Amino acid sequence: MGRQIELGTLHSKLQGERPVAIAAVAGMGGIGKTALAQQYVRRYKDVYPGGRWYFKVRDRGLVTQIVSAVAVFGWQLPDELPDDRARVRWCFDQWRAAFPGERLLLLDDVQSYGDVKAYLPTDDASFKVLMTSRQRFGKPVDRLDLGVLPLGEAMELLTTLIDDPARVQTQQVEAEGLCEWVGRLPLGIELIGRYLALHPILSFAKLQDRLKNKRLQTKAFKQTPGEIAYEQLPDDPEDYEGPLQAAFELSWQDLEADAKTLAAAISLFAPDPIPQELIAKTLPDWDEEDLEDGLDGVLVHRNLLQSDRDGSYQLHQLVREFIAEKLKTELAEQTLVLQKGVAQVLVSIAQQIPQTVTVSMQQRLDIVIPHMARVATDLSLVIDDSTDAIWPFVGLGWFYESQSLWLEAERWKQACLTMTERRFGAEHPSTAASLNNLAGLYRSMGRYGETEPLYVRALEIREAQLGAEHPDTGTSLNNLAELYRSMGRYGEAEPLYVRSLEIIEAQLGAEHPDTGTSLNNLAELYRSMGRYGEAEPLYVRSLEIIEAQ
Repeated sequence: MGRQIELGTLHSKLQGERPVAIAAVAGMGGIGKTALAQQYVRRYKDVYPGGRWYFKVRDRGLVTQIVSAVAVFGWQLPDELPDDRARVRWCFDQWRAAFPGERLLLLDDVQSYGDVKAYLPTDDASFKVLMTSRQRFGKPVDRLDLGVLPLGEAMELLTTLIDDPARVQTQQVEAEGLCEWVGRLPLGIELIGRYLALHPILSFAKLQDRLKNKRLQTKAFKQTPGEIAYEQLPDDPEDYEGPLQAAFELSWQDLEADAKTLAAAISLFAPDPIPQELIAKTLPDWDEEDLEDGLDGVLVHRNLLQSDRDGSYQLHQLVREFIAEKLKTELAEQTLVLQKGVAQVLVSIAQQIPQTVTVSMQQRLDIVIPHMARVATDLSLVIDDSTDAIWPFVGLGWFYESQSLWLEAERWKQACLTMTERRFGAEHPSTAASLNNLAGLYRSMGRYGETEPLYVRALEIREAQLGAEHPDTGTSLNNLAELYRSMGRYGEAEPLYVRSLEIIEAQLGAEHPDTGTSLNNLAELYRSMGRYGEAEPLYVRSLEIIEAQ
């Protein structure tokens, strides 16, 4: 609804005289920043024949997304690029060469201008940059401050949602009062409009009374003036969530207990589309039809939840924050159970991620990865089993490593090591597993100097904590031997390979697949050393085991 002046103003800012126009749509959550930016792209797409690229910056790093995006076009990033800035510049150079004409880079939900400043194409006037953010950036960003809806547009939106113009006209004063009660914010108006549509005999005055009784003492609610200019509001977006809180509270109190539990479970996932399958696994005792009714018939219907045609669901960030408070108060007894449910679902998925993720598997995992990251970052402490606790980190590391996204892979494997050391101790077997996984990444990257001490430390922990004959000790011996073979240190590798084979064979059996792998690895060493006579029988035996098992 409306925003015509803002669209024109935004276009003027992006077509200015400066070498590279950088504009930002700024405002509070729920104000419609992304909607305005996306509407701008649709309306003015012909102005940008060189293409429009969209990235949501908050949840996944901008560099990671840009590098992933160019792969769609088959552009292979050179290995010799020294840093992230050079990688991004190379990607933009390919874009420029492949698609001539003005182009638009849309960066949604930027938390800090410093997060993206170094990567912006500021030396080419064919690029225009449009950002959305809760922050109010200064120069060189040309900012468009997006305020609340004018009362006329707010009323038009309310009337459309209720779909009963006569009902609004006969209660005009009260309807305007309701728009003011929610601060004329689009999300707040939509919630109240849908609530009134759901209760066709409820008077607007009665609804006003309920709002006053529920949220009368809210500080931001009382301080919101009748006519709001964005510049007059506090800098902290949290200070102007009061009107929304009132609408959320109204919708919340109208929910049955099961619907509140469902909403609480959904709020524990990342602020990204959530596949229905994940929600169902989190609540395994729910009947399938009851779950569908709760999702679509209750939460989506009341606009507390958004649905997509692909079967995924998403909470608005402010709704998530509102429910987070409920998990501390009204739903406190359910919080830990729900947190463990979400965490265990993502642990189970992570355990199914192989060390090499294929392209088709990557596409299936894309929608799950943000939620796995949420568990690793915020919910790992509720995972009691020390082995399970590392799996979200391991899955994330393998997911990114398979795409050669080395920085992201390193980030998660390093985070796993930090977590296990703090939670379980420096000498715990899970810490050894974390060391082993990080070392494996460094070996793949050719960073042998950093790899060796990690493998050595992992081996020492496993020998001390699990015993010299434990299969995990055998694995560590094998990994260190593999490193030495890669480095050409054959004399050091051989005794480690031999000892690893002896342990694996003794503990798992002569016909176990891991025994076959150990035989193969020792044969590889002998082949590298030119000791072909010793290599052949090992290869033959390894093949027999793998074929049989």
